[in-house]
Amino acid sequence: MYEVAIIGAGAAGIACAKEALKQGLKTLLIEESEESLGGTCINRGCIPTKFFLKFSHTSGTWLDSFKGSQEVIKKIKAPIIPFLENQGLDLSFGKARFLDKNSLDVGGATIKAKNIIIATGSSPRSTINNSKVIFAEDLFSKDIVGDKILIVGAGYIGLEVASILSNFGKDVTLIEKEERIIPSFDSCLAARLRVILERKGIKIETSRNIRDYNLDNFDLVVSAVGRVPNIENLDIDNLKLAKNPGGWIKTDQYLRTNLKNVYACGDITGKKLLAYVAEYQARICIDNISGKKCKEDYKGLSECVFSSPSIARVGILEDEAKSKGVKYDVIKSNFLKFSSSYVYGDTDGFIKIIVDKRKRIIGAGIISQAAGELINTLSLCIRNNLTVDDLKKNIFIHPTLSEIIPQLLNF
Repeated sequence: MYEVAIIGAGAAGIACAKEALKQGLKTLLIEESEESLGGTCINRGCIPTKFFLKFSHTSGTWLDSFKGSQEVIKKIKAPIIPFLENQGLDLSFGKARFLDKNSLDVGGATIKAKNIIIATGSSPRSTINNSKVIFAEDLFSKDIVGDKILIVGAGYIGLEVASILSNFGKDVTLIEKEERIIPSFDSCLAARLRVILERKGIKIETSRNIRDYNLDNFDLVVSAVGRVPNIENLDIDNLKLAKNPGGWIKTDQYLRTNLKNVYACGDITGKKLLAYVAEYQARICIDNISGKKCKEDYKGLSECVFSSPSIARVGILEDEAKSKGVKYDVIKSNFLKFSSSYVYGDTDGFIKIIVDKRKRIIGAGIISQAAGELINTLSLCIRNNLTVDDLKKNIFIHPTLSEIIPQLLNF
């Protein structure tokens, strides 16, 4: 009998396996096929998306980017299996389903485990039935795309896809049913980003529905309207495993389900559908299986939309601070007053920092070509209760974009 059996070898599952091996647990990792190893992030999500984004700033073609991304994916995946097997991991390929809380069927073979971790991830939500429609994650598996493209959904994925396609010279229309783009971000920064993207040629239309458009007018329609949990093949209903609305697996703060030996991590929990959160949750699962009693703690969790430019956030938003009656001050500026923004061509940049009355940094939002990198400094501050004065004491390298943060605080 295994001490740990992990269903799903995406970001969460692989992180679970690595941590379990470090802690000396006899572990089995199960994935449907060798081709799908790595999950959405490596095969269809984070890696190809960011590769296409970087490549879109060069003079290369879509086909060049497609070929390059396929090579990168192969290089990343090649060492995964040998490394894990050399560490003592057992791998099994096939669809897994529960027989009972300690037993799985994998391709006709019965697997027994003291603890089981569900890390099967999520898939795009299907809402549009038309032959021209593809999911955003399928776009980067196409070696040819048309010139006129409609994107449905102006959240994280929709904005990233719109930026990439626009950078490649495509005629892009981005529509959103809500009144504004990325509603989970600071409303002022989201509005500012919209202006920048529209100035770059992306047509953004909010409070609109796909039914308002004739799809025959577009070469391709990209759907980016949310995700659903991958639970359909697990037979979890037989176990009476608790689920949240939408089918996401319900877990407590230790990432344990209502069955004490069954855990879940990653997208399947429906908490934060981000690869780095999945890896964080994986460590919590293994620590708790090992008896360490670790709780989730998302304080200082930063998020980034890799549009062009990017937008990132961490901590409390100003809108949220107002609604909760938090006493705060705002420190904000565009990047134009800082010399490094000219050096690195980031003059559209903007930063907004929220501080409480004790001068602790409690929130921030950034628009920048390097927003995903810059926000990490402020995430560290929030997670460790640092103040403006603490950050001002640090000496940053010049010229860098990161030095904008302490320079802003010294104004």
